Amino acid sequence: MVVKLSKEVKVGLLVTGAIAALLWGMNYLKGVDVFSGQNKYYAVYSQVDGLTSSSAVILNGVKIGQIQKVEFIKDNSGRILTTLIVNNDVFLGKNSIARISSSDLLGGKVINIVLDTLSQPAEDGDTLKAEVQSALSDQIMPLKDKAENLMLSMDSLAMSLKSVFNPQTQKNLNASFANLDKTLANIENATANLDKLVSADDSKLRKMISNLESITSNIKNNNAALSNALQNISTITDSLAKSNLASTINNANITLRETASIMDKINKGEGTMGMLINNDSLYNALEKSAVDLDNLLVDLKQNPKRYVHISVFGGGKKSK
Repeated sequence: MVVKLSKEVKVGLLVTGAIAALLWGMNYLKGVDVFSGQNKYYAVYSQVDGLTSSSAVILNGVKIGQIQKVEFIKDNSGRILTTLIVNNDVFLGKNSIARISSSDLLGGKVINIVLDTLSQPAEDGDTLKAEVQSALSDQIMPLKDKAENLMLSMDSLAMSLKSVFNPQTQKNLNASFANLDKTLANIENATANLDKLVSADDSKLRKMISNLESITSNIKNNNAALSNALQNISTITDSLAKSNLASTINNANITLRETASIMDKINKGEGTMGMLINNDSLYNALEKSAVDLDNLLVDLKQNPKRYVHISVFGGGKKSK
């Protein structure tokens, strides 16, 4: 028995099939396989760097799912809850990390799964650890700064080379090289002359070396005598160090001070010596006394009878 469907039923079935095919096609284009089993995981971020729903979930470069939803948690904390749909035939450990990273230079974002295979498998509805990788632009910025610095250095180098290789500098360099050639030629001539001088005085140099060897040999042979001499010198210096040299010097200083005091008194005319040196009257008196004594001696020689009276018999007259 053949059941005939009405035209309305056929149209309904056709529309339902078309809608189902459309939904399947849309999900297929999004990367969702509605005929395969899927697990749902969550990750919480403080910021997602532009991650959107339908962004891919990647494991070792292979797409294993996609982002179903990106929404704020309704606790006024500003944190963002991300829902991940992953094929259930992919093993994810409980400690796996859902890391937001750049997928291309245009700033597209994906979630890369850092797999943990040592822990228990994550179950449907588990929350994975969340990380945000630094943006590719942030990684490129240091390279950009280095490239700019390198360009500035190259520009400075080019300007320096340009200033170095101008006509005047080239002329100066040519003159410098010419002077350098002359200097090298002079050095070569000097070394040649020195070589000739050494060759001519070779015998003298040998004699000098021989004399030096003789001197060192004598020193070596008389090492004991030199040691004794040094020991004697050491003994003398020890004796001087042990002697009461300081006391002797102090006594000499005292004597010098007393001598200076006496000389000072003499200069001032104090004492007999000072008066003799500084007072003319004493000198004149002494000189007058010497003259009188001289006259007395002369008179004594000329007239001895005035001063000496000799009587043989105890008589005689006194001279008046």
